[in-house]
Amino acid sequence: MTTIGIGQIGAGMIGQGHAYATRLLADDGEVRPIAVTDLSAEAVASIRDICPFERVAPDAQAVIDDPDVDAVLIVTPTTTHRDLLRAVLAAGKPVLCEKPLATDFATVREMCDDVAAAAVTAQVGFHSRFHPLVNEAVRLVRSGELGAPMGYSLRDDQYWPTGDVVPGHSSWRSRRAHAGGGALLEHSIHSADILCWLFGPAVDVHARTRNVFGYDVEDTAVCTIAHTSGVVGTLCSVFNGVRGREERRLEIFFEHGTIEVTTDFLVGAREDGFLVQRPDAEPERLDVAALRDAHFAAHGITRRDFFVYLYPAARAFVDAVRDGRPASPDFTDALTAHALVDAAYRSVISGAPEATAS
Repeated sequence: MTTIGIGQIGAGMIGQGHAYATRLLADDGEVRPIAVTDLSAEAVASIRDICPFERVAPDAQAVIDDPDVDAVLIVTPTTTHRDLLRAVLAAGKPVLCEKPLATDFATVREMCDDVAAAAVTAQVGFHSRFHPLVNEAVRLVRSGELGAPMGYSLRDDQYWPTGDVVPGHSSWRSRRAHAGGGALLEHSIHSADILCWLFGPAVDVHARTRNVFGYDVEDTAVCTIAHTSGVVGTLCSVFNGVRGREERRLEIFFEHGTIEVTTDFLVGAREDGFLVQRPDAEPERLDVAALRDAHFAAHGITRRDFFVYLYPAARAFVDAVRDGRPASPDFTDALTAHALVDAAYRSVISGAPEATAS
């Protein structure tokens, strides 16, 4: 298999980002955009303006069954993921599924079991794993260059992704029946994945949440997290009313230094910054543009006309499909991140630290 036929289920905001990544891969001759479907004809038309999918399928099953579709992208609201995933697995086709996987942990576990049993190439949409600054933080943690990591603080905030705050935006994320959770699950599942990637799975979590905007999902969550490595830290997740704001700030404290990493989902975002503090030295601000270019070059990424990290994530998925090997990040990674969030929500109810599910 040299050119991968792509089918996409879902044409919303994130779906547009995936479509752009697919278009770039098609320009490179890596993929062939075959079929797309969505309940909204207007959304499908917008997607096809971004990426020249050859046809509009009447429904998701038609995308999955299309003989020219080699791999399927699931880019739909969270509650739909399980059934769509099972249909793709039944067809024996590779799949990339957006996060969160499901609205509850039991369903996430079922989905991960289904993927393990199917033994197909399966990736989860944790595109922050492809951010150069996050990767540099991982390198410093694993290299021991600054000594052992001791603790961390991560603040993760974004404007509320709902029509009440951003005119024209979809509103399902502010409804528990559709999203399952608010800022912590819908947004900071990315941060949960990063933290477990850096420090190992969570052991237990103590959390509190607030619902300042009045929705039935949280807009504020603060978690104290202990990891298998012994590292402890805090995660503060906030959905706010500052339209246009989207920032993650991670501080890691080592035996012999600290780092401060600020990122956004955009490539070359104005928020991007990386500061390193060593003993008896002035803080060093890394050249983030040079670091980004070096990271992309190391991974064979030559083009620079992409704006979010969905493109390198999609490229990694296509390479895995072509090679017939496991993808990364995978559903096991997703299970680990979801276990952290699940423990946090149980802690909110119990008022005490809760162990992560094994």
